[in-house]
Amino acid sequence: MKLSGGFSELLPLEEGTEPDVKALVDRIQPWTDLVFDVFGPQRVMFGSDWPVCNVGGGGNAVSWGRWKRVVEEILDRRGLSQAEREGVWAGVAVKAYGVEI
Repeated sequence: MKLSGGFSELLPLEEGTEPDVKALVDRIQPWTDLVFDVFGPQRVMFGSDWPVCNVGGGGNAVSWGRWKRVVEEILDRRGLSQAEREGVWAGVAVKAYGVEI
């Protein structure tokens, strides 16, 4: 399961402002909790959310950092181990896509 697409479900963000990451995660946590509960962290991979992350504003220059901070907060709230976090950020995708790094 790819963890992606969250910004399309949130209120628009304005360029030049920094969103309340904890409030953003509060809004999408019911969905992300379901994803992790059903698939488990060993089957969830990070998705860059591009270009969807630009739907809410900010453009490429700021949207990547926003989405990264949101995902970090999601992983913090789930209390994932370091190995599980590394899996979400890269390991699950490496295994799923058969990529050698």
